[in-house]
Amino acid sequence: MSKEIGVGVLGYSIGRAHAHAWRDVAEVYHPMKLVPRLVAISGRTKAAVEFEAEKYGYDKVYSDWENLVKDEDVKIVDNCLPVSLHPEPTIMAAELGKSLFCEKPLARRAADAKRMLDAAERAKVKHMIGYNYRFMPAITLAKQMIDEGRLGKVTSFRGSYLTTNTNYDNPETHMRWQFESAMSGYGALSDLGTHALDLARYLVGEVSAVAAAQSTIIEERPESEGSPRKSKVDVDDLTVATMKFKNGALGTLETSWVSPGCMDYLRFEVYGTLGSVRFSLERINELEIFLSERDRGTSGYRTLNVLAKDHPYMKQYWPNQGGGFGWDHSFVNEFHHFLVAISDDAPIAPQGATFLDGYRNCLIMDAMADSAKSEKWVHVQG
Repeated sequence: MSKEIGVGVLGYSIGRAHAHAWRDVAEVYHPMKLVPRLVAISGRTKAAVEFEAEKYGYDKVYSDWENLVKDEDVKIVDNCLPVSLHPEPTIMAAELGKSLFCEKPLARRAADAKRMLDAAERAKVKHMIGYNYRFMPAITLAKQMIDEGRLGKVTSFRGSYLTTNTNYDNPETHMRWQFESAMSGYGALSDLGTHALDLARYLVGEVSAVAAAQSTIIEERPESEGSPRKSKVDVDDLTVATMKFKNGALGTLETSWVSPGCMDYLRFEVYGTLGSVRFSLERINELEIFLSERDRGTSGYRTLNVLAKDHPYMKQYWPNQGGGFGWDHSFVNEFHHFLVAISDDAPIAPQGATFLDGYRNCLIMDAMADSAKSEKWVHVQG
């Protein structure tokens, strides 16, 4: 017998993808013990919030996050606000005993992420952060192969997340919260690199030290659309880093939102003593696999379409029909995992990312920023 659970979403940017997934999850994974219902949405602009409410079927609309968090019908608070607004609503929701979902990165800096983690653990509520790429079939398959030892001992990781689909490489793209450290924490590192870092930790393990460099390519932008007045950008457009993992592996990371030709280029390569795997988000259903053979002269990578019914998650979708797996489905899988954790009191980690993962991710980003300033290796605390 299914039971409804009320969801309140703060914000309506990435919140649109979340609303779509909250609506779809019970259909894709039918039957479920807990079926989400979109109770309320909040946001700054009344007309925009009302539009989203009508489009996705929310019951209530709020102009401020406090009233949504306090709403007794809301049992899950899903925070999709700008990064600077992650801590306070989430901490309040924890103190009220709500289940917590928060978009990435968890906070601007690790200190705020730790406050959120501590509040969630004190309240003993379920908490999860939105690293949705963990829930893609090809990436989950790569994780399974690594855990099974099919690549041997992992020796290195190469990760990148490069885009221009936001038009941030255009100097006339006006100021927004992503370009302000007070709102976003970092720039491309917080917005994109946080995903690549999560995959590095998910696939390889904890990072112990980093050495990084950062650059702001476009140093000033119009204050508003078409404005002749300029404002200073105080976040990175580009971050490049090397990493040491606690298990002895080495890694590199590159993230940029000013990379012409890259639409959504999240890519990783994992190398081991017996083989390697490669993945690109721009080829979402493919995993490149090389397993070592004696005759290396005629061997090489093979590209596997991760679409068969026995591949991770695919039995829920359209196996063997050629329909593929879409970016939006990763959110559906993610929310199903979260809802099952609530209904069955099951653990979210290690498949899902908790606030502990979010905190550790922030520790690495802080270390990268410190390294870029000092031009020295920095050990990751915690």
